[in-house]
Amino acid sequence: MSDPRPVAVTGLSILTALGRGPEAQLASTPAFTEITRFDTSARRVHHAATAAETGTLEEELDLAIATACAQAGVDRRTTPLLLALHTAPARDFGQRRVYTSACVSASTALADAATLIRTGRADRIVVAAAYLVEPHQHALFDAGRALSTDGAVRPFSLHRQGTLLGDGVAAVVLEAGEGLAELVGWARAGDAYHPCQPAPDGRGLAAAIQAALTKANVAPEEVGYLNANATGTVFSDAAEAAALNQVFRPAVSSTKSLHGHALEASGLVEFVVLVQALREGKLPVNAGYLDVDPACGVDLILEVPRPAGSPYGISVNSAFGGANTALVVRAG
Repeated sequence: MSDPRPVAVTGLSILTALGRGPEAQLASTPAFTEITRFDTSARRVHHAATAAETGTLEEELDLAIATACAQAGVDRRTTPLLLALHTAPARDFGQRRVYTSACVSASTALADAATLIRTGRADRIVVAAAYLVEPHQHALFDAGRALSTDGAVRPFSLHRQGTLLGDGVAAVVLEAGEGLAELVGWARAGDAYHPCQPAPDGRGLAAAIQAALTKANVAPEEVGYLNANATGTVFSDAAEAAALNQVFRPAVSSTKSLHGHALEASGLVEFVVLVQALREGKLPVNAGYLDVDPACGVDLILEVPRPAGSPYGISVNSAFGGANTALVVRAG
C-alpha cells in the first residue's frame, strides 16, 4: 500500500453577507440586517445576514465553482464535484454526490473528498455548498423558536437568544500535494442523545475532535484556534464548551456571530474562513458577546482579532440528531 498523500487546498471561493472572496470574511462587524428579500411581517424574527446583489442559488454556485477552479488551475469539466445543499439543485452541475445531512453536510463532503484523495482514489475534487436565506427555512426556524429576537447571534454569551440565518456560497478545490493550506485531519462522531439537543457533556463532538487530531498526528496543544459551531443557542453552546474542555483550550470564536448560519453550507463557509484566518495570521472575533456564562468557559476572542500563534486550526460543526464533524487545517 502506498503512503497516504497530503490533501492540499488549492482553490477557494466564498460569498457571505460580509462580502465576496476570502479576504472579506475576516471583518469584525456582524452583517445582520432586516430582511428585505421576502416578507417577514408574519414572523417573530425579521433579521438575517443577506448579501447584496446576489444571483440565484444556482448562479452563485456556478460562479463559486468556476472561481475556485480558476484559482487552482483545474478543469472543472474533468474534476469530480461534491455538493452540499438542502435539496438537489435545479441545474445539473455534473455532481458525483449531493449531501443533505443538515449542518454537517459540507464538512462531511470535505471529509469524504479528503479521504478519496489521501488514499489515491482521486487526484483532485471540488467541494461546493450553497444556501441563500429564503422564506421556508426562515419560517421553520422562526416557528421552532431557534432564532434570536434581538438581531444578533451571541455565541457562548450569557443572555444569548438563538441563531440567525445567513447567506453562504462556497467552493474549495482539494488536490494531492501542496497548496494554500493542508487539510491534515478529519473525523465524524455521533452522540445519539436527542433528535435536536446535543449531549450536555459534548461527548460526540469531543470524540470527533480527538479522532481528527489523531488522524492529523497533531497534539492538542499544537492547535492555536478553533472556529466553533456555536449557534448562539443555550444548550448547544454549553455542550460545545464542555466538549472543548475535554480535549484542549485553544483560542475560540464562532464566526456565525458575523455571517450567520448557512445551514448545509455552514461547514464549507467556516472552513474557508479558517483557511483564510490561518493564512493571514488573523483570528476572527466572537461578536455579540454580552457577559460570561459559567457554562461556557472557553478562551474567546473578543472585540478585536487575535494574532495566530500556531499554523494549526480546527473547524467543527454539529447537526440535529447528534452528528459532529471536526476538520484540522495547517496553513500552507
